[in-house]
Amino acid sequence: MIEEGDSSAAYQGPLPDNSSAADLPPTARETIAGRVDSSPSDQDNSTSMLDVHAPHEAVRTWKDFLIHIATIVIGLLIAVALEQTVEFFHHRHEVAETRAALHEEMQNNIALFHQNVEGHVMTMAYLHNNLRIFEYLRDHPGTPQDKLPGILYWPIFTNRPQKAAWSTAEHTDVLSLMPRAEVRETTDSYAKLDYAWEAYQPVIASLTQCTTYFSQTPDISTLAPASIAGEIEIIKQTMAREAVYGITLSAVGRQAGFRPVPTWWQMLPYWTMQDYYRWARQHPEINMPSQMDIDQARAFAGCHRRPVTLPLRHSLRQFRTALRQNRKRRRSADDDTGDWCPESRRS
Repeated sequence: MIEEGDSSAAYQGPLPDNSSAADLPPTARETIAGRVDSSPSDQDNSTSMLDVHAPHEAVRTWKDFLIHIATIVIGLLIAVALEQTVEFFHHRHEVAETRAALHEEMQNNIALFHQNVEGHVMTMAYLHNNLRIFEYLRDHPGTPQDKLPGILYWPIFTNRPQKAAWSTAEHTDVLSLMPRAEVRETTDSYAKLDYAWEAYQPVIASLTQCTTYFSQTPDISTLAPASIAGEIEIIKQTMAREAVYGITLSAVGRQAGFRPVPTWWQMLPYWTMQDYYRWARQHPEINMPSQMDIDQARAFAGCHRRPVTLPLRHSLRQFRTALRQNRKRRRSADDDTGDWCPESRRS
């Protein structure tokens, strides 16, 4: 017996058949509730996944199969073409930015180069002035400083070239996208600038040695004769190194964008090398043994005849006559001993 009002009692009657309820479509309320209960992450995953649809119709013939394959291939080609187009314009933009940065940096280096040329010429003049003062003090010991023929100057004028844009381009793949001729020309310009900067480092070391007397006294008239003699030798060495630096600047100035620059000899003021080669051109007969050694060295190096790079290439007719006689003498010697280099017989 089940008493009325006892809700906790179990129902002993037959259960209704609800097996077909699962097959019924959900109601509008259930559908809305299901959408509300679904988490946002499930919705994001469903939208972010690439939905690949199979063909709506079954592929039954070779024609349908080929059409289906052609559709896939054309879609892939369009995707690749779009990607390459985007990459092309991206590389073009990178090359344009790099080229503009390199151009701006090279213009700055050209301006610094002309400042370095002016500073080099002034440094040669100052070193010549300092050498003259110390030589006077050597020849006139005990001369007061206010009676010396000049004031000492120890300048450092050189500016280091800029290469931030070039270093950035070297560490990226943008150089491979630029024409080889342009990259080669830019590389050569930066290499020459670096070489000139490296050539100036010994000058800095020599100038440091020149000014060591300041650690003892500001008055050079109180220096010992040995110290004065040592100072003269250091100044001469500094002038030689500064002259080498001027030659490297002259090599940099031969590039199209760096002109105009002083000539070879104008880069070496107060340097007597030009006077020596003027004298050598007036005495071509003295150069015969030297020219013989030069020719033998060229033959040994590979039998390549290169033009003389020394200022003697502007010699007189007497020098050419003496050189021809020297060649005839060398040929006769080769006939006796056997010439291993046939090209050396050519005139």
